[in-house]
Amino acid sequence: MSKKEQETIVYVQSLGCAKNLVDTEVMCGALSTQGAFLTDQLELANVFLINTCGFIRDAKQESYNAIRDALKWKRKGHGRRVVVAGCLAQRELPTLRQKYPQVDIYMGLDDVPKIAQLLKQTAPQEEPRQFALPKYLYDHDTPRLMLTPSAYAYIKVAEGCDHRCAYCAIPMIRGAQRSRELTSVEAEARQLLQGGSLELDFIAQDTSRYGVDLQPRQSLEALLRRCEAIDGDFWLRVLYTHPLHLTEGLVDVLANSRHVVPYLDIPLQHIATNVLRRMNRAMDGDKVRELLANIRAKRPDMTIRTTFLVGFPGETEEDFQELLEYVQSFRFDRLGVFVFSPEAGTPAFEMKEGLVPEDVARERAERIMLAQRDISLAKNRSLIGTKAKVLLEELVSDGKRGQPQLWKGRTAGDAPEVDQTVTVKCKSKHEVPCFVEAKITAAGHYELEAEEMSR
Repeated sequence: MSKKEQETIVYVQSLGCAKNLVDTEVMCGALSTQGAFLTDQLELANVFLINTCGFIRDAKQESYNAIRDALKWKRKGHGRRVVVAGCLAQRELPTLRQKYPQVDIYMGLDDVPKIAQLLKQTAPQEEPRQFALPKYLYDHDTPRLMLTPSAYAYIKVAEGCDHRCAYCAIPMIRGAQRSRELTSVEAEARQLLQGGSLELDFIAQDTSRYGVDLQPRQSLEALLRRCEAIDGDFWLRVLYTHPLHLTEGLVDVLANSRHVVPYLDIPLQHIATNVLRRMNRAMDGDKVRELLANIRAKRPDMTIRTTFLVGFPGETEEDFQELLEYVQSFRFDRLGVFVFSPEAGTPAFEMKEGLVPEDVARERAERIMLAQRDISLAKNRSLIGTKAKVLLEELVSDGKRGQPQLWKGRTAGDAPEVDQTVTVKCKSKHEVPCFVEAKITAAGHYELEAEEMSR
């Protein structure tokens, strides 16, 4: 056997959300510190690692397609192995084994830090009939190889979820909520900032419930205030909050901080009380409206992002119209829409009355997004002529022959990967990442143009 054949060379494909990406980074950290090599060129690899998503039907289909592609790659070379990890493996191990017996290793979520040892095993891995609910949670001492652009990094402050939303399979996949110690999150924040990141994004299944399971009990507000005291010029952003746990103190931190950006990511799912109750969301439409109105009154310039779920069983045309009218009247800054996906094991999967045809649900989602498109354009046009602090992330044009450099970046009102970008003309040269002050000069539906202001 040649030296190259003895080496473990891994190609990684990470699917799904930012929370899943952090798991991928932990696996890459374990591999890189325990003798394996990572490559972004598939033809050089002898291991194809897929970190799958199993949240909804479309995400599962993407994972199935990725597994099939990996198995085609495996058949074309001697000694190649395919490893399937992540939420889909955790959730559907028996089904995956039956559909794809050629996969060499299936990993549950508790196996994330063990991947290097699993790849070193020479005997076939003995897997359980079904993976148990996971309990693993990484900390600041865990090796982690960052896969995001250098400008930003995600910090998973908690794992799992104790909510029981009728449509959601996450508690069955990720287990009960378990929060990291406040000191561990702070330590990781300092490490990432020292490593050059200029934006830290706190994530969890429900970040606003951070710390309630710790002894002594902690809170997201306390965590943010602790990290707010760190020196330097950087942004802290909170993603995935729940309206039920959004306290006045937490809103104050989001609205009035040096590092914590005035940005609220608050998936509401719906506004019609009839639908919210069937979803088991624990807040009716009136309370949601009151909460959002108070936040807008307190900080009118706070960017508010939400997501809605249409086509849930029992959603009538009247319910949908109520949602559409709320979107048009409240005028969210950022908005996304999902179409209901019936997931086995959830209460919604058993709902047989009031089913919404898929074509109707998709048409409703399109109507919401068309309304939001106009709102977004109007809001962006209102920014023309104003000043903004922009985090430069990617050089588009290097500015040769006296031309200005062109950079892609984001304002504090835009989270990475999901929100809009700003293209900035810069007369001076910059190294990525960095902050600049810019003047907004043009606006589209989901993008801005700007010019760097003189320093």
